[in-house]
Formats: sequence, C-alpha cells, structure tokens
Amino acid sequence: MTRWFVVMAFLLAPIRLDATERPSFDPQIGAQLGLDTVLQDISGGQMTLSGILGGRPALVIFGYDKCPNLCGVTQQAVASDLNKTGLDPQSYQALFVSIDPSETSQDARIARAEIAQSAGQDGLSAWRFLTSAGGAGAVLAAEAGITFDRRDRIAQFVHPIAVIALTPQGRIAQVLPALTFEPRDLKLALIEASAGRLGSIADHVFLLCSGFDRSKGRYTSAIEAVVKMAGVATLLALGATLFMFTRRRRI
Repeated sequence: MTRWFVVMAFLLAPIRLDATERPSFDPQIGAQLGLDTVLQDISGGQMTLSGILGGRPALVIFGYDKCPNLCGVTQQAVASDLNKTGLDPQSYQALFVSIDPSETSQDARIARAEIAQSAGQDGLSAWRFLTSAGGAGAVLAAEAGITFDRRDRIAQFVHPIAVIALTPQGRIAQVLPALTFEPRDLKLALIEASAGRLGSIADHVFLLCSGFDRSKGRYTSAIEAVVKMAGVATLLALGATLFMFTRRRRI
C-alpha cells in the first residue's frame, strides 16, 4: 500500500513539462543492449556489461543514485521482494545503472548501503550499483528505450522508471512497471529471462499456462486469462444480440 501512496504523490506533484520535453519510455522485448558498454562498480573498477552479467539473467533499473523520487522506493521494493522469490541470489543479478554522468562510485556505495536492510546479507550480494563518468549509463538506457531530461533549475532528472529483465546475453526479456509488481512477477521475469535455467518444474508449468498482462504489468494465470476472454466473448455476444434485435425492430 505504501508503494501506491508514493506513486500517487509523485504523479500528482505539480511538474510542468512541455510535450517536446517529455522523456520517452518504449522498451522493446528482444532489444539488445550493448554488451561492450563499460560501467564502473562501487570499488571504482570498470567492467563491460557482459562481464557484469557473467552469464546470469538480471533485473535492471535505470535511474540515478541521488534521486529524491521513485528510484529509492523502487530499489527498496525490488530488494525486499527478491527475498521472497526463493531464488538463489547467486543465480541472478540486480543492477541499478545511473544515468547521471556526474555520479561517482561513492554515490553508488551510499545507495547500495541504503538497501542493505531490505535486501538482507545474502540478497545484497546480487546487487550492483553502476556509474559511468562518460555517460555510458544514459546510452544503455536509450538502447533500452528510456530517455530522460535534466532539470538544472531543480538539479534533478525527469525520467520513467521500470524493472527490466535481461537475458544473460543482454536482451530484454520482460518489462515490469515500477511498483506494480509482486515477488512472483520478479521471479517469473527472471525465470523467463534465464531461458529455463532458473525455477522449479512448477514455475515452468505456470509460465507455460500463463501470460504477461501488459495492461496490469503482471503475470496472470490461465484461469484469469480464460475468465477475461470469457468476459470479452460475453460482451461481444450481448452486443451482437442487441444489434440484431434493434435491426429487426427497424425492419
């Protein structure tokens, strides 16, 4: 419930944007991110995205460490919910990639420390907070279909935020809108991105018998899908009956 209050407060905030200045959000399933992109971790060491992934699927969030709005809330929610998935933190990565070229490894260390309690000791091992002085984070975000705008007057970025599931090869497997997900959604997104390497038999059966509802940003079971389709079919049948009845009266 707290997540929704934060989201609504942010959405209702009096931010005025011109249509030409609005950041874009158009992630495409299957889009390839640059595996040679070089990012910096909290130790100051540099690695390519390929090296960071290390052959594992990942959940990726693009934002910036000093964000006063949804970035921190999303980090906390993902960190907490990942603990409830039952997945081994060594089997996946959770990446927070800064789009702000001015942020440093020290900023990343502070942001990582702030989620330590939510992530837990084991869960925190999966997290990587990444920066890039040359703006590589922003380039990577653009490859994922996310752009942003810098507001110098308030020293903030205006940007969309979501949780993107990446395959070990750096392709977008799924996109979860920020703060609408549940632990099951994070788990299934990682299982889907892993191409069968993660999850139990029951998880894979559920994926086979379910689908991702983009209108809700959630995975839905087959029963829910059938009920939804039945509802649509009923409405169409009622509409057709009403149309025929009205036509006959006119005749």
